[in-house]
Amino acid sequence: MNTKGLSLNTIPPVSIPLRFFLTAPLFGVLAAMMVLYFGQDIWGSRWQARSLALTHLLTIGFMLMVMIGALYQFIPVMIGQLIPGGRKRVAIVHLFLVFGSLSLMSAFLIQETILFQLALISLAVSVFLFALSLLPLLITQLNDHLIVYLIRILFCVLIVTIGLGLFMLLAYAYPNLIINYREYTDIHASWGLIGWVVILIMAVSSQVIPMFFVTPDFSVKYLKILSLLIVLTLAMMSLMALTKIDIQAILNLLLSIELSFFTIYTLQLINQRKRKIPDITVSFWRVSLFSLMISIVYWWLLVLGTNSELIPLKWSSQSEFTLGLLLIYGLAISAIIGMLQKIVPFLLYLNLQNLSFKHPDSMSAEPKLVLNMKQIITNQQSKVQFVLHISSYLLLLISIYWVKFTWLAGLVVLINFSWLFITLLRGFILFSKKRKAILMHPEMKMEFTFNK
Repeated sequence: MNTKGLSLNTIPPVSIPLRFFLTAPLFGVLAAMMVLYFGQDIWGSRWQARSLALTHLLTIGFMLMVMIGALYQFIPVMIGQLIPGGRKRVAIVHLFLVFGSLSLMSAFLIQETILFQLALISLAVSVFLFALSLLPLLITQLNDHLIVYLIRILFCVLIVTIGLGLFMLLAYAYPNLIINYREYTDIHASWGLIGWVVILIMAVSSQVIPMFFVTPDFSVKYLKILSLLIVLTLAMMSLMALTKIDIQAILNLLLSIELSFFTIYTLQLINQRKRKIPDITVSFWRVSLFSLMISIVYWWLLVLGTNSELIPLKWSSQSEFTLGLLLIYGLAISAIIGMLQKIVPFLLYLNLQNLSFKHPDSMSAEPKLVLNMKQIITNQQSKVQFVLHISSYLLLLISIYWVKFTWLAGLVVLINFSWLFITLLRGFILFSKKRKAILMHPEMKMEFTFNK
């Protein structure tokens, strides 16, 4: 593992990111239960309430939950500064995000105005407090640090994505406000799935892949220019959609080239890793990146096929769900689950190591009290996770076209997220036991003497 340039003395307390990591899989379990409950009806239309509830369980309940936790962990280690606000603000961010996600799911399913209002307030408070915590770091003078630059870009994208979502939620909460839902939903989805997800994966992969897989570093110049181009392209696409100016084909081509460059470039770096020993977490990243590439090709086939009437109109709904699964479950969730296999053991290991330095007698204890990363989440556990994830992914794609597989797909998705939760919880329980054992040893006292 390459830890060059990391600030290992500013790791956050375990309780800060882990509360997000342990909560997120439970929203995945809820999403799986929805698939099991509604069965083939879940694939009726992307505009149905149940489909919107499922989408936001995965995007807000799982994806946003994990990524906020990941940023709480990564930023201090990368730039040597803890995110301001402390544990109290983190607890509020987490609580409102959980409550807002559950309220939004319930609101879509029950169609009660009060639930939309609760979701609007809760999610707005959560995102605002998190953004408020990041602002002091984003306005620092660390201009040469890639992760800070990408987080600044990501911050702007998140504001646009969440802002559009809250605007539409406002219309749900107050029905007298009339807007064009479909138009704003497409723009919201573009900023969320292309802007936020891709740039977030770009930011995380630029740190995780070189660190854990010992690959060459990502080019700072490439990623800075590429992230800016993606945002500018999305901004132009949104403007053209709202003004009805028809240059979408050119912008779509430009965006496809930008995303393809990132995919090919990242895969090349992964193939250049110095550690050639088998690592199943590499497979998660490959699935993620190939899903992005497949979604680009699929989208163009869909556009060209629809325009030439080669693809029947009745397949349009299935095509939309396919594209959504490629981006949400394939691109985003594959990368996130793969990332968790590494960063959770890393966090727990560093906390135990730093604690043992304060209790030096614990270092000679047998068996070892500082767990290595492979003990926290074992290779076998990660292999099982990958098999479950890829199986659930393929079954979901198949079930869109052969609905009799929907129940089986939902069951495997349920097992996939349950296994993730159990794996992370087991790691935390092991950490807690070792932490208690280390604390039983005397703490080193620092004594200072002064010569007269």
